[in-house]
Amino acid sequence: MTATVIDQLNREWARLADDPRVAHRLQHVCKTAGGSARLRDLQRYVESASPAVADRVLVALVGPASAGAELEARVLLQLLMPAVRRLIRQWWTVGDRDERAAMVLAAVWQQITTYRLDRRPQKVALNIVMDARKQLQRLAAASGPGTEELPVDHPAPEPDPAAAVELAEVLSVAIEEGVLTAAQAQLIAAYRIGGTRLTDFAVQHGAPYRTVKRWRAQAERTLLVGAAA
Repeated sequence: MTATVIDQLNREWARLADDPRVAHRLQHVCKTAGGSARLRDLQRYVESASPAVADRVLVALVGPASAGAELEARVLLQLLMPAVRRLIRQWWTVGDRDERAAMVLAAVWQQITTYRLDRRPQKVALNIVMDARKQLQRLAAASGPGTEELPVDHPAPEPDPAAAVELAEVLSVAIEEGVLTAAQAQLIAAYRIGGTRLTDFAVQHGAPYRTVKRWRAQAERTLLVGAAA
């Protein structure tokens, strides 16, 4: 089985995380994390610290990272991986999981390596993730959200089990957070997960086909923008 980009990053991190020589190269960062002897200790420190305390570590990383220091950039990317994984789940309309992972990672990496610490010296993680989301939204808008005009008898997408689970989770959270109504989520799920053609959905709900298609387009745009906000 071909290793995914996330698998590759996980293997690389396993090699870096417990090597004290790597931590020694980042002494200036480790000192801000209680004198961590290894990068795995630094990671645990950031994960358990308050946002303000964790931000001090991220500031120590992003300054050199934006100036071309690849090790600091790589460590900062690892510390942002929980947010990266959320973004990968949210952008379910863009290719398969590995394609989405590559796109999200590229967006986050670009924000890390171009970060302006002089302009935004605090809330590093929040700023990077927000800017990466905006970049992803622009890419999605440029390529189209999958709501283009289709023939009336066009089949629904072939459901993918892994993607279906991810989308179901996103829809559930979207309803809880008020991003989508239950009816909007039902329409997306029927089409994207259940494979129900819009013509069939229209008949089931006694609505014109074009109205249902407009509802789906609006619901998916709302989900893409709202879930990433």
